[in-house]
Amino acid sequence: MNNIKYWSVDPELKKEAEDNYRTKFALSLKDREAWDIAQELTFDGKAPGATLKIIEDLFSFVEKNFLKKKLKGVGLELGSGPGVFSAILARRKGVEKVYGLELCANIIEVLMPPVVKGLSGGNDDKVVGCVGDFNKIELPENSVDFIFEFFSLHHSDRLGKTLEGCARILKPGGVLFAFDKARPDDLTDGDLEEMRNKEYGDEYKMQFGIPVEKVLRRYHNGEYEYRLREWRAAFLDNGFSKFKHYNLAKCNSPYLITRLVSRVARFFPPKIQPYFTAFIPKKKRRIFGISGKSRIYTPLVDTLPKEISLMIAYK
Repeated sequence: MNNIKYWSVDPELKKEAEDNYRTKFALSLKDREAWDIAQELTFDGKAPGATLKIIEDLFSFVEKNFLKKKLKGVGLELGSGPGVFSAILARRKGVEKVYGLELCANIIEVLMPPVVKGLSGGNDDKVVGCVGDFNKIELPENSVDFIFEFFSLHHSDRLGKTLEGCARILKPGGVLFAFDKARPDDLTDGDLEEMRNKEYGDEYKMQFGIPVEKVLRRYHNGEYEYRLREWRAAFLDNGFSKFKHYNLAKCNSPYLITRLVSRVARFFPPKIQPYFTAFIPKKKRRIFGISGKSRIYTPLVDTLPKEISLMIAYK
């Protein structure tokens, strides 16, 4: 792994990150194997069936079916944590370098080197850990070919400003693709506020070493909620010319009808599936659900904790 870069971070924000319970939990994993760290930290211990190959295949699935060209050149991962996904993309021959941007210096300094070494297939020299803030990306204009993230961007408290900075550093025609959560457009502001105020359960608290009597709500973890229309507007109003969204849905639903539908839908090419799935009756409205627009069924998300809102935008 290349030398770590230290970018400008507000001292108060830096202290908040270092004192966060997830940071303390992350550092407790420092002696574990690389994929064990990924399982516990990146997937919160809720994806025991996920493997390195599944994640590689997920990137290839998106690249083949939804991106205009192959991932190559210089990339940036937003909210990289210990660099699991940066390391996986560094395995690709066409990728020259991946910057892994993470707010907490301790995670970059302690966890990223062993994780990247363990998962990059001998390409750890391609990964550069960057301690910094989403809104202060210290890379030159038009210097990055692609940007990606995995359930990190929704932590931005100023989504438009974050995306404006991303557009600045992307080369013309560069792409940002996000594995995240776009909430349905019919949710109210009150619904979003209710989601942010939801308290974590005892099991979650015990997992991260938090006293069960302590009140811990989702907003304490920096969770923000954005509807699909707000994601679209944030991209298109801040330097991006095109925006696409897809709901990557699980095929192993506990509901028989949904499982049967997914088996039929999978016979259609991914880009054709939304025309078929648009006629499927909508699921019962769920506060914590994601938008089902442009639904695509793929077994690649069956082992992951959640279905995914795949959002793709070009400069």
